[in-house]
Amino acid sequence: MKINANGINMNYELTGEGRCLVLIHGFSDNLTMWYNQVPEFSKQYQVLIYDVRGHGQTETPEGQFSMDLFADDLQALLEVLNIEKACVLGYSMGGRIGLEFAFKYPDKITGLVFANSGIVGPDFQITEEQMKEMMERREQMMELFKTGDIETIADAMAERSLSPGLRDKKPGVFQKYKEVKLENDPKHYLSIMEGMMAAMATPPDFSKLKCPALIIAGEHDGFMSLDIVKSMEKGLKDATSTIFPTGHASAVEEPEGFNRAVLDFMKRV
Repeated sequence: MKINANGINMNYELTGEGRCLVLIHGFSDNLTMWYNQVPEFSKQYQVLIYDVRGHGQTETPEGQFSMDLFADDLQALLEVLNIEKACVLGYSMGGRIGLEFAFKYPDKITGLVFANSGIVGPDFQITEEQMKEMMERREQMMELFKTGDIETIADAMAERSLSPGLRDKKPGVFQKYKEVKLENDPKHYLSIMEGMMAAMATPPDFSKLKCPALIIAGEHDGFMSLDIVKSMEKGLKDATSTIFPTGHASAVEEPEGFNRAVLDFMKRV
């Protein structure tokens, strides 16, 4: 379903009744990634999923991308849907969008789930080796996106997001997640990546977050070290963490545990 918000037609789905839980997908994903979550969450809550600008079927004009713009998109969507407040769950890049939303619109958010969203605060010291790995990964991804080949991009991004070897151990899980990524047009990926890098260059002040938070992480996450989880917990005023034996996409690999952790968190926000 589409609705005009913040000057663009945004693709979204709204199911269930009760308090609202917003699910924000990650970079190179879209709203269809929540196939294991919406059926469960909508039994108890109103669940809003949508395609972030530059992904899926949401209209995307040419221009620069930023977490600030993405946060404004979410606020506009909630406003046109007459949703006053919501708990926000952001996966990967979606977690940074959720944090920006919480900073800009603190009265609109009741809780924030960082799902495999490693956000480095001002006190986190990145080692020279970690910085080198980050830059190498960034260059590899930039070269990948320049190909414009969605089959190659979707395959590579799905593999990097899941545990090592999962492609062979659970081919059905791998293929289903890859199919999510195949539904995107990658033409905006480079610009979105630049917006993500700009956000990373300005570490957030976690003490400004006024709502409770849950940090979900994967033990084998190639994008997010467990040291970052500890740093986030230390910086956030009211946060707990849950670690799963997964890669980056815990919601895909370990849906039952992931859903249980989120529903438990919802009980206290």
